[in-house]
Amino acid sequence: MDSFENLFKPLQIGQLQVENRIMMAAIGTNFCTPEGEVTERLKAFFKARAKGGTGLIITEGAYVSQNGKECPHQLGIHNDELLPGLKELADEIHEEGAKVFIQLFHAGRQTLSVLTGQDIVAPSPIPCMTMQETPRQLTETEIAQLADAFGQAARRAKEAGFDGVELLAGHGQLINQFLSPYTNKREDEYGGSLENRMRFPLMVLSKIRKAVGKDYPVSCRISAREFVEGGLDLPESIIFARRLIEEGIELLSVSGAIYESGPMMVPTMLLPQNFHVEDAWEIKKALEGRVPIAATGRIKDPFEAEKVLTEGKADLVALGRPLLADPEFPHKVKEGKIDEIRKCISCNQGCMDRLLMQKDITCLGNPLCGYEGDYEMKEAVVKKKVMVIGGGPAGMEAARCASLRGHEVLLYERENRLGGTMSLAAVPPGKKEVEDLIKFLSIQLQKLPVKIMTGHEADLQTVEEVAPDAVILATGSKPLLPKVPGIEQKNVVLAEDVLSEKTQLGEKVLVVGGGLVGCETAYFAAKKGKEVILVEMLAEIGTDIGIFYKILLMAEMQKKGIEFYPKTTLKEIKEEAVITEHDGEKKEFRNIDTVVIAAGYESNNDLFARLSGKYEVFSVGDCKEVRKILEAIHEGFDCAYRL
Repeated sequence: MDSFENLFKPLQIGQLQVENRIMMAAIGTNFCTPEGEVTERLKAFFKARAKGGTGLIITEGAYVSQNGKECPHQLGIHNDELLPGLKELADEIHEEGAKVFIQLFHAGRQTLSVLTGQDIVAPSPIPCMTMQETPRQLTETEIAQLADAFGQAARRAKEAGFDGVELLAGHGQLINQFLSPYTNKREDEYGGSLENRMRFPLMVLSKIRKAVGKDYPVSCRISAREFVEGGLDLPESIIFARRLIEEGIELLSVSGAIYESGPMMVPTMLLPQNFHVEDAWEIKKALEGRVPIAATGRIKDPFEAEKVLTEGKADLVALGRPLLADPEFPHKVKEGKIDEIRKCISCNQGCMDRLLMQKDITCLGNPLCGYEGDYEMKEAVVKKKVMVIGGGPAGMEAARCASLRGHEVLLYERENRLGGTMSLAAVPPGKKEVEDLIKFLSIQLQKLPVKIMTGHEADLQTVEEVAPDAVILATGSKPLLPKVPGIEQKNVVLAEDVLSEKTQLGEKVLVVGGGLVGCETAYFAAKKGKEVILVEMLAEIGTDIGIFYKILLMAEMQKKGIEFYPKTTLKEIKEEAVITEHDGEKKEFRNIDTVVIAAGYESNNDLFARLSGKYEVFSVGDCKEVRKILEAIHEGFDCAYRL
């Protein structure tokens, strides 16, 4: 068994001992009441991560003042009425053996007045480009009041039984806004020089320390770099970190970015793993080991996590999304069950993409994330013979769940391998990590008594021969072909045939369709050195792509010289030209060698009508309605669970 001795060494944070070096980084959930009260759902969510072996849990940011609220169902710590629920949350986590800090939070300009019910406030009246609402500049009196609010919040945390507090001084929130020359344009004692810009953050820390005493652990999370022109950078962050230690913090968590540089804050697959580790290391060296340093930024692989600690680049690894994907990550690593870890694929579909839409979070690969109290994974009372048709994401998850519930499961897949649309999703540049999820599901199915038939397209006769008690159709979708003259030409191919390399591309390629599949196929072709044009009938390219991934993908596509033509509809394909219509006018593209169709999909559910009335039959995933992998996996799980 591989050694992970550094991951599982105890760590001293001030006078607090933590069992191991795995820390859950704060991540918003939207699981609370509109008033910020703790709910059963929130308790179940954190309890699962504590039970899974995480040493130190940092809760989501709890707003210290009503005007600092960021999400409609965010955790609050702004009044004493919230104390009973906060105590229950701390107690639930402690019951499972983990330590817990609550993160003290104020959004500043990174929120909306419709969420706070009040004016949004900031050091200077500079709007966040993401939120696009101009804040009101704080007065000196209000600054002092907010510092007191942080102090009172820390007092409540201690009274509720939390082991410590984490002050969020990064990610573009209020403390960060005072620190940064990008957002702080004040001309009084709170602006200008770094010393002045540090004044409010250090005042807050002083109020916290006064409220909780010198022996209560206080952590601080910072953005080492903001990744915006004129923003905070590493040299000033090091100076700030030194001052934090002088003022009594006992743990420093190093992250990066603000809302305007969001893709660097919650990195997707297009950015490297261990994204902020080197900055954590630079700060650790500068601080000469005076306090433990936590590193973050796509630390998702246990071997990489151990390496970060072995090389001395950090003292803890902060995992956010990986613990959404698999709350048992720590226990599985400790027990050597590495192949049983459901790895985060950094897609953001279930977490950040939903948060940015003010929705509650979940996880693409883990249907139980956010629903820990809703499902009891025990054997079903009535065992059934279940036939799953389709070995894509919905079918694989349905087969896994049905088998875990004690049903006899047979899985049929027409291709010679499992994976379905996930296999194609892993092909575009930077998307290889999708294979981690395919591998996890495949291994789970191999370990379970699931009978898998690949290379076998199940039809009505097959179903009759199997004679199942229930059939789950997970047959996916099929590409839509535009009804235009010339669509049958030999140089017209499907995006999925390009990604699976069943077809060869010419030198000049025109992609029809600017959604996720079209964009990724265009990027795939451009990376192969092809000249690429992309046309999309809508006014915007990539309307179905999550914002952080879209920002990075569009930048990479532009670097590759891909030409974009929104509001452009395909009309005809000729040998010598592709005819389109743009804003009511005819537009020709000449000398096109290959036309790639990525114009959407339609459900492939022909079997449903033929089976209905004869069998208990269900449709899941794209077979039911064309959507994303997240809906497919969640639907497959839920359907199998309810059999």
